[in-house]
Amino acid sequence: MRQYRVYFIIIFFITQSVWAQNCFKDVVLQVDTLKYSQQKDLMNYKGDKFIAFEYTSENMPCEVRLYPTSMDNIQKIDIANSSDFEILDSVFRGQDYFRFKIQFKNLNQSKFISLNLTINQIPLKETTCEIKLLPYHHTKADFYPKDDELYIGEERVFELMSNNPENIRVNPIFTEGKDINYRTEYSNRQLRLYLLPSKLGDMEFNLELFTINPYVDDKGKVHYQLPTIKKKFRVKGSRLAFLNAEQRDITLDDKAQRAGIEFQIDYTRLLEMEKTYRIENQEKAGGMLVAEIFTQKLLSNGKILCLLRPYSFHKRTDGYLYIKNGDNPVCITNFNVNPKTIIGNITILHEGNKRETVFYPGETVELRLEGLALDKAKFRFEGLNVLTSDSLIRTESVQTFKLQVPLNITLKEIEIYNRSEKVGRSIPVNEYQRPHQLNFVNINYGAGKTLVTDLPQTVLYPHVIRDIEISFNPEKIDDNNKLFGKQYVSVDVTVFNAKGDLVEIKRINNILVCPADNSPRAAFYIDKQCNRTPLSLNTILGRKTYDLDGWSKIEIVFSHDKDKYGGDGFVKKVELILQRKTRFDTEVSFPGGLLIKRADQANFNPFGGISLAIVQQLSFYHPEKINRYRPYKVGIGILANNAFNFSANASNRDVGVVVIGSLYPTRKDVKLSFPLYAGMGYFLSAKAWFFLIGPGIFVSF
Repeated sequence: MRQYRVYFIIIFFITQSVWAQNCFKDVVLQVDTLKYSQQKDLMNYKGDKFIAFEYTSENMPCEVRLYPTSMDNIQKIDIANSSDFEILDSVFRGQDYFRFKIQFKNLNQSKFISLNLTINQIPLKETTCEIKLLPYHHTKADFYPKDDELYIGEERVFELMSNNPENIRVNPIFTEGKDINYRTEYSNRQLRLYLLPSKLGDMEFNLELFTINPYVDDKGKVHYQLPTIKKKFRVKGSRLAFLNAEQRDITLDDKAQRAGIEFQIDYTRLLEMEKTYRIENQEKAGGMLVAEIFTQKLLSNGKILCLLRPYSFHKRTDGYLYIKNGDNPVCITNFNVNPKTIIGNITILHEGNKRETVFYPGETVELRLEGLALDKAKFRFEGLNVLTSDSLIRTESVQTFKLQVPLNITLKEIEIYNRSEKVGRSIPVNEYQRPHQLNFVNINYGAGKTLVTDLPQTVLYPHVIRDIEISFNPEKIDDNNKLFGKQYVSVDVTVFNAKGDLVEIKRINNILVCPADNSPRAAFYIDKQCNRTPLSLNTILGRKTYDLDGWSKIEIVFSHDKDKYGGDGFVKKVELILQRKTRFDTEVSFPGGLLIKRADQANFNPFGGISLAIVQQLSFYHPEKINRYRPYKVGIGILANNAFNFSANASNRDVGVVVIGSLYPTRKDVKLSFPLYAGMGYFLSAKAWFFLIGPGIFVSF
């Protein structure tokens, strides 16, 4: 029974494997404007099956369509991530296919690519499927000599023209044993061919080049070797002996000119020991002086030890160098004389495309160096992490780096090194000093400590303000995700009375608030000027807040000192208004035409003349408006009824104690108004209770 179980497991896995190899009846790749499919482009190569497709760009996008044998058995398909491509679209389920889109990465360096899929199937839970791809490119290359002459021992350089030079394998070491030895080199996006003949006569030169990714011929065969390039050359004996220099690169600087550089060159009997020779850039007399060599002694390795002093720049590709005795050429050689690596300009691109020549802790920046001979240098930056070096723009005059500044960096200056030597340029490390939202500022005017950013612009406070206290929450300034640094805050206080007249102006300048201990850079913010105690406004105000009358206004403006932040900053304005619900005062009014009903009379008295009322009155403020009364008032006082009627037969003249209510218009722009009065009282002379109602006259100044 156990043996059958083992057979069943083996059969199950074999079934799974076979299904995985035939999991789709067709796979279609849409590359550019061409389509490649499993049915017509499947290729056998080294025992495996690949879908071959031609690419024209290293990073080209591709749409993949999968056609399963049965859509009903598949719940979904997942594609695994790969370093060879980026998944642009997730897998989409169509009517009879699944579709997704990818973008290849650097196809010239990717030999074999696989799409690894996970298929969730019913009833099988999960099955894996690998689709192997074979990218190919019809790479072409050739070179075009201006003439067919070569010289024994002389190295000659040609540019190799190609429609895809990055796909050609280079061999930087010369071949050996050939009539014309050669090597290839790829530098500064240019493919070069170096020829070095070793035999005289008419020679046919055969150049064999190999590619990184193959090409497919008309018969469907895969090839990595390009068709042989054939050229004919006439190799002549050199009129001058070519001496190989051991050092290919010489740096021209003051030290090299004064003290010289030890230099080894091939031995020739034409050079005498302990003699100085000129090195010029042309064979005939009057050439530019590139260097001088002083032959010191013959070495056991067959070389001559010389002392070389360079004077001018030279590139090997510019032509040969002629070693002369006076104006007479003796032999030829070649080497580079490069300028000393000098950094002329440093540009740092920060977040938000901000350009500053400083570093800040925790940031990632792009650093651009401009100068001379930068391609020969190997830069490193003290204390920084180099994330990437953009080789696409790495030239003699420009290099670009992507750098990450550690959050806990302690250096104040970042030295730049070329290998182990300082280049004489450094970049300062500054602490962040950028304005933070004012949500770290608290205010307490009697209603408890509140963030100023949580307050509306206008606050109505119905109680006496005993003091206004301003404090800060420094732990809200910095965190591990973003740093802001020290905050310089100013507070402007303006006090107005109830009529809007200016009472007092005060300003507190440059209050320094430093991030708290929770900041990753807390140890670097230590400053004796950092504010750590609350500020009381009553200590700076001449008119104390508890002495202010109702409806007085205290205007407080919190703002950053923009001089510290290059013109940037936040502003928050808060208006505290001393709200009152009622007002008790004395009012003199002149009711006229009052209707009075005395308790001891059956009828209303006829309309009287103008009366005089002196009332201790209670007024009521609107709860949602500033210093605006409700339209009614209540008071108690004395009424001189018909007081301004001085005729001999005047009647109903009396003085009474009255409780009176009135209705007033609420518009402030009305100078003359006619309020309506109603109330009751007691006439002192008539000794009678009475009720009254009628209009009055009110004049506002």
